[in-house]
Amino acid sequence: MAGKIMDVQEISLGRLLELSDVYKIPEYQRPYSWNVEQWEDLFNDIKELNENEVHFLGSIIVVPEGSHKLGINYFYIVDGQQRLATLLTLLIAIRDLAKEKRNNNLANHINNKLLYSVIYRDNQEKKESKLILGKQDYNVFQKILEGEKGDENHLIYNCYKFFREKILKEDLDLGKFFDKIRENIVLVHINTFTVFNAFRLFETLNDRGLELSATDLIKTYILNKVSNAKDIFNNIIEDWNEMYEKIKDKDPVKFIRRYMLSKCAGKFSEKKLYEDVRLKLENKTPQEVSNFISELNNYATIYKKIYNCAFSDDTINKRLNELQMIEVSPSFTLLLKVMPYFESKELEKDDVLEIIDIIEVFHIRWGICNQATSRLDRIYNEVCLELDNTESKDFKNIIAKKLYDEIKNNVNDEIFKVNFCMRDFTPNQSRTRYILWKLAEPTGETILNLKEIETDHILPQKLNKNWKDYLISKGYNENEINKLHREYLNKIGNLTIIKGGWNKSMSNKLFVDKKPHYQNSEISITKDLTKFTDWTFKEIKERTEELANKALNIWNWRW
Repeated sequence: MAGKIMDVQEISLGRLLELSDVYKIPEYQRPYSWNVEQWEDLFNDIKELNENEVHFLGSIIVVPEGSHKLGINYFYIVDGQQRLATLLTLLIAIRDLAKEKRNNNLANHINNKLLYSVIYRDNQEKKESKLILGKQDYNVFQKILEGEKGDENHLIYNCYKFFREKILKEDLDLGKFFDKIRENIVLVHINTFTVFNAFRLFETLNDRGLELSATDLIKTYILNKVSNAKDIFNNIIEDWNEMYEKIKDKDPVKFIRRYMLSKCAGKFSEKKLYEDVRLKLENKTPQEVSNFISELNNYATIYKKIYNCAFSDDTINKRLNELQMIEVSPSFTLLLKVMPYFESKELEKDDVLEIIDIIEVFHIRWGICNQATSRLDRIYNEVCLELDNTESKDFKNIIAKKLYDEIKNNVNDEIFKVNFCMRDFTPNQSRTRYILWKLAEPTGETILNLKEIETDHILPQKLNKNWKDYLISKGYNENEINKLHREYLNKIGNLTIIKGGWNKSMSNKLFVDKKPHYQNSEISITKDLTKFTDWTFKEIKERTEELANKALNIWNWRW
């Protein structure tokens, strides 16, 4: 008969913490990450509990560090660290407030029964924190546990301050609030006995509908796969943690997906990313899995530099920053493929700049012509795979050729010009402001700061009586004005950009009143507006055509 593979019990938080057990966070777990939204939800859930109600906190999955013995037993937490760390931080806040209110019985009970495990052996006291966090959280948690001030920039300390302030603001009865936490919070404690069982259960819980991120599942699968190879296991933990730190604020799922698109043939969606990675690794040896994670870590360095525009060359960084203004994130797949060659000096700076120019022209045309963004992943995936069989000196030509096939079939010059004239532009979108800025033909050294400019409707968004009277005087009747205003308002010809302090009250002024302000502009397409005597729908159409011809010249396909 097969042995028992796990022990499952429903238990109150108070009963769990009163046992002589200590919970450790394994090194492969990510740092504490809950924030105000989760703290607020938990606090309100507890506060609003009635005496006989239960707040079910879900499950925590643990693995014993070693065999059970008399005294303190140690468990690694495979899943549940965020909830347990938050609850213990809440208990520390209650303990400290109880001390300040001279409720020493409550303070001592929390401290000695729920925050520490204490045993006596050979007339000596052994005392251990109930929770031992990972290295990035350990020091600040221990400080608040010991009654000291923690790092004010750390989430754990901010969590502690949040709970203190909420309890004081709500003027809660500490004893009653503590009783709810101890008795009414219930969780399922799952001891899986082995790491292998824990990882398998973690995946199964996801299959049953528990919301887990693809990165959590990928990490769990990988560690499960190499759990018997100790040295490799430790190397993978180190590489994974390094990788995660680099891209944790840049959507790790998107990064891993783009890495896969840059390396492997196929369609990789965020929804199915876990299954795709698992399929790629299922027949790999532990060493091959380790190599995969090591490479993923290296590419995370490149991805972070792309995202932050942080390469060694200022011109390349300026152009990468401009790319981000026109929302070209699908091209990060291609940049992930290309930029390692620039870092290793196998690809010349001029070639990189040409490739960035190609990406910009392609994306401007693709977006203006309303082509489906969903097709971009396939396009870039195919380009990356072709580069695998190409010398780096030929990258630019291969990329230009592949993207030109898409240009000539979908967004050629005629289609581009028609769409540029016909489409409505979203005024405050960064891409719109970038297009207007480029139409002003800035010098190559000029750096665009989107915070310094704003989009202005020359014919205003709401026509006041003065504007209507003016347009009527130019031969339009009221029905025509209303219809044409809707049609022409957001055409490129009716938009310009203003730099510096622009008085918003000017936006509704008549064109004749705006002209002196346009005259003083340092931006050419704004200054050039002064050549117009009138501003009606006729002039908007004329200027739209003029800017479309200029756009065709700026974003021409010259490769």
